[in-house]
Amino acid sequence: MVILIGGKGSKRTEYFLKAAEKQGVPVQLISWEEIFKGFNYRILEGAAVKIDPPSYKITELGIMQESLSAYQDILKGMALCRCTFLNTPEAILNVLDKRAAKRELAKHMVPVTRMVSENAGPASQLISIMEDKREYSVFIKPVNYSGAAGVLAFRLNPLNGRMKLYTSCCLDKGKLYNTKKLHVIDNNADIINIIDSLAGICSAHNMPGLIAERWHPKDSFNGRSYDLRVVYQYGRISYIVVRQSDGPVTNLHLNNQAVDFRRLMLPENIVSGIEEICSNAMSVFKGLDMAGIDVMLDKGSRKPRIIEINGQGDLIYQDIFSGNKIYSEQVKMLSGKA
Repeated sequence: MVILIGGKGSKRTEYFLKAAEKQGVPVQLISWEEIFKGFNYRILEGAAVKIDPPSYKITELGIMQESLSAYQDILKGMALCRCTFLNTPEAILNVLDKRAAKRELAKHMVPVTRMVSENAGPASQLISIMEDKREYSVFIKPVNYSGAAGVLAFRLNPLNGRMKLYTSCCLDKGKLYNTKKLHVIDNNADIINIIDSLAGICSAHNMPGLIAERWHPKDSFNGRSYDLRVVYQYGRISYIVVRQSDGPVTNLHLNNQAVDFRRLMLPENIVSGIEEICSNAMSVFKGLDMAGIDVMLDKGSRKPRIIEINGQGDLIYQDIFSGNKIYSEQVKMLSGKA
C-alpha cells in the first residue's frame, strides 16, 4: 500500500494523486489535520510512505516556530514505524537542520556556501563577527525554517557603517511576520531591530538559533543573477529549474522568475559538475531518496556550491503543469512498478 501524508487540497497532494491515478496505483491520503489531532502510527506499518510538509497559513514567525516544533516531534514518532519511506523521518529532520547539514556536507568535502557564523545573533554580535572576519555581505537564516521564512540578506559598508537588508520579513508592533514580498530596508535602526527580533524568537522558543553564510556572488543570465533548484531522486537529477531575480533572494514564491535550465546553455563540464555535487550531497544523508537541492554557480568560475538541501523540496510548478515527471517517478518507485 502507498500512503501519502500531506495537506488536503495542496498542489503537492493533488498532483501526486494525479500521477498515482494515471498509473492505476491506489493511494491512501492521511492529512496533517488528522495527524495533529492524534494519530495511530500503526496504520503506517508495512506501507510505502511519502511525507509531505504541512501547509501553514501562519505568518507570524514566533507561532511558526511552535508549529515547527510540533511537526518535528511527530517526525520523531514516525521514525519508529516499520515501513518503507520515500525519505525517512530521520533524513528529513537531518537536512531540516541547516547548521548540522552544512557541517556534514563540509566534513565530506562537498562544496558549500561558506559559514561565517554558527551563532549569528543578536545584531551587535553578528556585526562584530563580520568585521573580525572581513565578511561584509551575509545571508542570515534560522536553522530550521524553509521557503525563505526568516531569511535576511544583509550588507554592511565597512567604511561608513551603512546597512542594507533584503528580506520577506516585516516587523509590525513588535512581531515579526513572513510575507510573500521582498522588502529592501536601508535604515540601520530598522535593520538592527529585525535581526534582534529574529534572534529573540529563536531564544524565546529554545530553537537552535541563527546562522550567517557568506553572500557569494552568483553567476548571471541576461543581466540577472540566478541559482538552481535541483530535484534529485533515486540516484539522478529529475528536474532543474533556474530561479532568477534582481535581488539576492531567489525563492520563486517571491515573484521571482523561473527560467528553463536549457536556456543557460551551460558547457557540459559545468552540467557534469552540478550532477556530481548533487550526487555527493545525497550520499551524505542516509535515508534520503529525494531532495530539492539549491545550487549556486560562482560568478566567473561557475564552480557549483550547495546552498542548502530540502528533504521535501520536490514541488516544481513547471513540472506538475507539464509532464508531472517528479511525482510520477515517485509513485512508480513507491508502488514497485519501476
